[in-house]
Amino acid sequence: MNLLNKTIKILGSPKLGVFALIVLAILTVIGSTYIKQGETYFTYVREYGETAAKIIWLLWLDKIFHAWYYQLLMVLVGISVIFATIDRFPRIYLSAYGKVNKKLTDKLLKKKSTLKFETDKPIEDVLESLFRFLGDKGFRRVDKIEENGGKTIYLFAEKGKVSRLGMLVTHIGIIVFLIGAFMGSYFGIRGQVEIPEGEARAGFLKFREGSLQAGNEAVELPFLIKVNRFWLDYYDSEKFKGAIKSFNSEIEIWENGQLVKKQVIKVNHPMDYKGYRIFQASYGKTGEIKRAKLIVVDYNKMLELMKLISKVNKDLEEAKSEEERKKLQEKMRQLETQSIILFSQAPRIDYHLGQDIIKVKNIELKVINQTLNYKNPMLVNQDVYDPVIVVRVNYNEKEFNLPILADPNVAIPAFNQFGYSKGFPYLIMIEEFEPRFFSGLQISNFPGTNLIWLGTVIVVFGTMLAFYTIHRRVWIRIDKEDNKKTKIYIAVYSQKFQNSFLREVKESLPMYMES
Repeated sequence: MNLLNKTIKILGSPKLGVFALIVLAILTVIGSTYIKQGETYFTYVREYGETAAKIIWLLWLDKIFHAWYYQLLMVLVGISVIFATIDRFPRIYLSAYGKVNKKLTDKLLKKKSTLKFETDKPIEDVLESLFRFLGDKGFRRVDKIEENGGKTIYLFAEKGKVSRLGMLVTHIGIIVFLIGAFMGSYFGIRGQVEIPEGEARAGFLKFREGSLQAGNEAVELPFLIKVNRFWLDYYDSEKFKGAIKSFNSEIEIWENGQLVKKQVIKVNHPMDYKGYRIFQASYGKTGEIKRAKLIVVDYNKMLELMKLISKVNKDLEEAKSEEERKKLQEKMRQLETQSIILFSQAPRIDYHLGQDIIKVKNIELKVINQTLNYKNPMLVNQDVYDPVIVVRVNYNEKEFNLPILADPNVAIPAFNQFGYSKGFPYLIMIEEFEPRFFSGLQISNFPGTNLIWLGTVIVVFGTMLAFYTIHRRVWIRIDKEDNKKTKIYIAVYSQKFQNSFLREVKESLPMYMES
């Protein structure tokens, strides 16, 4: 055996391939179950101790799936499969597709497994029965050879040769799968980006190796991702009322200044574009007001009503007769109706994020700041809001800042101090508002993903070829004796279940011969 054959034998050894697979499986379990991937050295010290942390760090156990030895093991498994195929498949192929003797040879004739039958039927009837028998057993083609002037006839039938390709197809699938896995391990990237509604990003922060935590390494995308809007869906049922059902983003892909794709993504419904997969991973509030409806009230009219209401309240306390009380109560109801009308008929102004100017009665108010919670910005993600929009006002040659608030108990005193004291006549309050969200998107690009899927399909197909089809051959010899007896000899080959196939032929053939 020359050096090349020895090399093929060693590299194609099943023991080597199985050993590499076992080590690969152990490392996969360690990396996915026992050791958190992509953490800092100090995290491992805190969780496992200093000695264990040093071992993890030195052996790359903090990033197993990107470690050189993990990738080497995948290559080794692939090489083992390739050389095992080179070593074994030629013999398998030749045994199925090579030249085969279609006559039942003397060697086969002498084997104990060769079946022997004898009948008085004419040879023509025997042939008809045998062709029908072979057809019912799934043999679509039967070769016929005649000798001795037609007194000796050989029949040969074969089916299922394709099953011998099962090993080759399965091995090809494994190799394709491993190439895809290697490409994903070596070239694959994954990371996350948080994009506020209405904004776009052309990159993301890459996850630390083996972790789902973003690091500091920025990855540039060959396109822009824009989040048009974000919204939450809630359950309708009484049992889960108010619980979040899903969160969704309407995103656009822009390339070279052109909109190329638009799609709504949500959990488990990602977008794919040019090998990148974009997942809906998280969300939160930016701390900004996305939209608001402002109410503008004539403060002098409001003050007049408040004074009248206050006076009627005082008169009610001092009323001396029931008739006087009833008149004052009726007057109070009228004032309350006027108050409702004042607020209901007050102008409303729509405000949206990014708007620089708010116009009130032809007066331009310049927006200089706004926030969802001016008291404690950290509470906005707990749905605790104290919104404010701060505007710069130029009125009657005076310039001042005016806060626009939502809570009347705070808005009115603030307006008295910052607005009315400067002569500004319009009380502006936030009547409705909507928070601005950001969408947390997870972005991945694993160039070998399609190869992994293709390899999986090929492996399944090869396995089906190997296990659900069987290579079988039947040799038959028919001898017409001078005493008018016809002798039949049958030898069979089956890649699998040889004995059961032989028994099946032995038990079923006589029925065909008798019919």
